[in-house]
Amino acid sequence: MKHIALIMAGGSGERFWPLSRKHHPKQLLSLFSEKTMLAEAVDRIALSIPREDIFIITGAILRDAIIEALPEIPSNHIIAEPSKRNTAPCLALAYALIKAEYNTSDSDITVGVFTADHFIRPAETFAEDVGKAMHHASNHADIVTFGIPPSRPETGYGYIESGHSISDSDILRVQSFREKPNIQDALSYIEQGTFYWNSGMFFYRLDTFAEAMRYAMPASFSAMEELYTLFKRGLSINSTDCATAFTNLEATSIDYGIMERISNVAVLPASFTWDDVGSWDALARLGESDRSGNIVYGNSLTIDSENSIVWNDNPNVTLTAHSISGMTIISTTDAIMICPTDKAQEVKSIVTALREQDKEHLL
Repeated sequence: MKHIALIMAGGSGERFWPLSRKHHPKQLLSLFSEKTMLAEAVDRIALSIPREDIFIITGAILRDAIIEALPEIPSNHIIAEPSKRNTAPCLALAYALIKAEYNTSDSDITVGVFTADHFIRPAETFAEDVGKAMHHASNHADIVTFGIPPSRPETGYGYIESGHSISDSDILRVQSFREKPNIQDALSYIEQGTFYWNSGMFFYRLDTFAEAMRYAMPASFSAMEELYTLFKRGLSINSTDCATAFTNLEATSIDYGIMERISNVAVLPASFTWDDVGSWDALARLGESDRSGNIVYGNSLTIDSENSIVWNDNPNVTLTAHSISGMTIISTTDAIMICPTDKAQEVKSIVTALREQDKEHLL
């Protein structure tokens, strides 16, 4: 059985503005170590799957930067999507590329789909769970996902309702997917003890994925098979024919397009620590703070301040803060962002406002 890894690295990370920009988004930032989040993801995955069998799908403006940053990944495995069309088209594109490259049966290839910009520790425990998920997906016609045991009533994540154990293993049958809940429902999910956060990572054989596409998204299945035929003919993703076929894939998420519409879905409760690092407030949960609960980075100084994030990425200035509490201050060479940390998920609205004011140079 051939094991392949696919890393989805096309996100824009707008909630991490002003540090995250379209040419240097969140996955290319170094937030928790000296390595970028994407490089950390590659290192984790390489504990289970060889680097030469890792594919990365990203946007056209990021491909060259990723090739330069990750020379150990074959450059032809770093693919730029013709356009941004959500996760279902991304996985369909990967299916066609992988099937065209590896001269073997669909049932002999198992794919692990991974995120590029999540916090996951420890890597060794993650690798053990990847092994379990890949093994199950290789031997069953199931799409497996990691379920994260919820640590708080989070309203910003989707939830997975689990059912019975499959073959007396750690892997459970999925009963349902739930959209981002209100606080009352989130509390109820935690109390029931059978709900998990949706991690956005998936494991499946190629034939399992193809059958799911055929059933749940038949028009997109036809476009996916057309892409495969074009790749087998030697055409590149940049060709007009391939770009046209790609646009015929329905622009929807894998969760809505497939996972919520099929029954052969399984969940493995994760043994590792996980966070999607969706906005600056994640640093308050995950970063190393001083004795006053502050996360301080760069040429910065805090006085009589608590539970705040003071991040200075501009070496030419000194960022100081006095008597603040629960605030986030981010400084770069051309922008400063200030907001209450509990409003960090709304930073995207700043990006929207700047775009409306034609200030693309700041994005």
